[in-house]
Amino acid sequence: MRVALVSFFDSSRFAEFPITHALSAMRLGAFLRQRHPEWQVRLRAFDERDWSAPTAADALRAEGFDVVGLPAYIWTLERTRQLTAELSGGPRPPLVVVGGPETRAMPYPQGWPEQTVFAMGQGEEPLTWLCEQRVTDPSFTGLNLANGLDQPLYSATRERRDAYRHAVPDRRDRRLPHGVELFGPAFDEMLVGDPVDTDFTWYETARGCIYDCSFCGHNTLPFFATFDTEFVRNEIANMRARGIRRLFLIDPILGGKAARGKEILRMFRDLAPEIALNAYMRPEFLDDEFVDLLVESHIEELLMGLQTTNPSVPKHVRGNHFGKIMKYVPYLTARGIPWRAELIVGLPGDDMAGLRESLRFTVEELRPWSVHSYHLTAIPETKLFDLLDRTDDDIWIKADEKLRVVSASSYNERELRDMLVYAGAVTSLHAHLREQGVFDTPFEELDDRVARILSDPANRAARSTFLRMGQDAGRAVWAAYGAPAS
Repeated sequence: MRVALVSFFDSSRFAEFPITHALSAMRLGAFLRQRHPEWQVRLRAFDERDWSAPTAADALRAEGFDVVGLPAYIWTLERTRQLTAELSGGPRPPLVVVGGPETRAMPYPQGWPEQTVFAMGQGEEPLTWLCEQRVTDPSFTGLNLANGLDQPLYSATRERRDAYRHAVPDRRDRRLPHGVELFGPAFDEMLVGDPVDTDFTWYETARGCIYDCSFCGHNTLPFFATFDTEFVRNEIANMRARGIRRLFLIDPILGGKAARGKEILRMFRDLAPEIALNAYMRPEFLDDEFVDLLVESHIEELLMGLQTTNPSVPKHVRGNHFGKIMKYVPYLTARGIPWRAELIVGLPGDDMAGLRESLRFTVEELRPWSVHSYHLTAIPETKLFDLLDRTDDDIWIKADEKLRVVSASSYNERELRDMLVYAGAVTSLHAHLREQGVFDTPFEELDDRVARILSDPANRAARSTFLRMGQDAGRAVWAAYGAPAS
C-alpha cells in the first residue's frame, strides 16, 4: 500500500512561513505509519505559484500511489477539485480522499468525480479505514460506500447527512489520535522524495476549545482534546535536534487550558529554549505565574483576539473579561512580551463608532506590539452562521459567495466598506510608525492622519489598499504618503 498526503504551499510567503508540508498532512501520515508501518506513506507538496493540475497528477501517478489524500480548506478547495478530476481519469486511478473543514458544508457534487470520498471531522481513523479497504479490495472507491456506515465519510452513494453524525468524536475521549512522533526517524521516512529543509514548522498540542465564541470554527469540535505530555516532550526534543528554531503553535489557545499552557511553555523553555514560539492566547488564561513564564520563554509573537469592545455585539460572539484584560494585558509589551491584538470588522451589532472605540481602547489602553483587523467570515456550523439571511430577526448578517459578511442588522454595505477601509488604515499606520521606531502614538493622532489621507483626492487608491487590510501593502502606502516618524 502506497499512500500520498498532499499539501499546497505558497512560495511567495516563505519569508514568513518557510515550509511546504501542512501540519494536517504530517499528522495524518504519522498516524498511518504508526498503525501500519508496512505501508509506504509519503508527503507530497505543490507550489501554488506554478500550479498545474495535470503536472501534479502525472507526478503522483508516476509514483504508483494507491490512495491520495487531498486537503479541503477554503484556500485549497479549487486546486483539490482540479487534481481530483485529473487523478480520476485513466486506468487504475488511485482512491482520492478529500478531508478538511470545507467537506462539512461545501457545494456537492458540483464538479467532483463520483468515486471520490469525502471525510468530515478528524481524519486519522477514517483515512486508515479507507486505506485498509483498498488493501482488501484494490478496486474500492467511494461508490462502495452506503448509508448506515459507521464512519464520517460520504460520496456519490453515501449521503453527507448520514455521515455527519459520525463526524464528532466521542467527547469522553479527550486523547487525540497519536501517530509516530513528528521529526523522529519513522517520520523521516515519509519525507523521502520531498524532504523538509527548514528551521520553521507548524505544531499543535491540542485541538478544539473550551470557549464557545460563535464566530469561531474551532467550535466544530465541541470540546478540546490533547496529545500526551510525554509525546509532546519527545516531539519538542525531535524538533530541536532537527534544527527547528521557529514554530507556530496552532492550538486554539496555548495548551488548551491555562494549567496545561503553563506546562507546554515550561517544556519549550527547558527542552528547546532556542525555538521561538508564535501562539494564540486568551487574556482570561493570564495570571502572575503565566506572565512570568511568558517572560522566561522565547516568544516571537503572542496573538490575542479581542475582536471587539462594543457592548452592542452579542455576548455569544466574544465575552471578554475586561477585569482580567486590564490587570495583565497592558503590561505585556513593557515586560518584553511581543503580542498582537486582533479585531474583527463586521460583527453584528457593531458600527463605525463601535469599531473606532475598539481600536482606541486597544491602541491606547492595551498597548500591543501590533494590531491586526480581519473581515468577518461566516463559518458553517457556527452560531454566527445561523444568523445568515434571518432579516426578520433583531440580529442578522448577509454574506457573499465566499461567506464574507457584507451587511448586518447594524450596518449596510457602504458602511461596512468604510469600516474595513478605516480599520486597514489605522492598523497599517500603527505598524508603519512602529517600523519607524515610534511608539505610543496617541490614538487621536492616528485617527487624524487617517482622516486626512482618506479625504485627500490624490490618494483615492489608498482606500482600495486599506480595504484589503494587508499590513505590508498598507505600510507601503503610509511610507509613500510620508507619515511623519515623530
